[in-house]
Amino acid sequence: RHLCQNPSALAGGRLSSVDTILYGRKSYELWGKYIPGDETSDMEREMWELVHSKKKYVLSKTLTKIDNNVIIINDNIVEEVNKLKKEWGKDIWLYGGASLITTFMNLGLVDEYRLSVHPVILGAGKPLFVDIKQRQELKLVDTKRFSSGVVQLCYHPTKK
Repeated sequence: RHLCQNPSALAGGRLSSVDTILYGRKSYELWGKYIPGDETSDMEREMWELVHSKKKYVLSKTLTKIDNNVIIINDNIVEEVNKLKKEWGKDIWLYGGASLITTFMNLGLVDEYRLSVHPVILGAGKPLFVDIKQRQELKLVDTKRFSSGVVQLCYHPTKK
């Protein structure tokens, strides 16, 4: 059971390998209960149904209750996440913003990074990783090339 970072990396059938989603509070508020509109394609609607069928956890220092289908983790992140990782099941998807991802990286909880390189040059934007406490060596374990021109790189952290 691996903890994977990068929501877009789960497109193209990868969602079926996940049974649990860990959200940051802001990501959950934006996407945790998202319902596609009438103009949405059948494929996108099916993807969101699959996303919403997963077991959901929200990491938040402020929330105490959301709804009956969501478990909130307020503290003891390392302990709680390691318990989840030891349970039998499929992979776990870390769906959050830079703050949550940085926290998980600094705590050594991410088992797999899936980075998608899109054929677009933006000219400006946010850095991919910020406030990382120490250098993390990664090992390339897989690459996928899509007809859209996107290249997905899958890395595992190397153990020190």
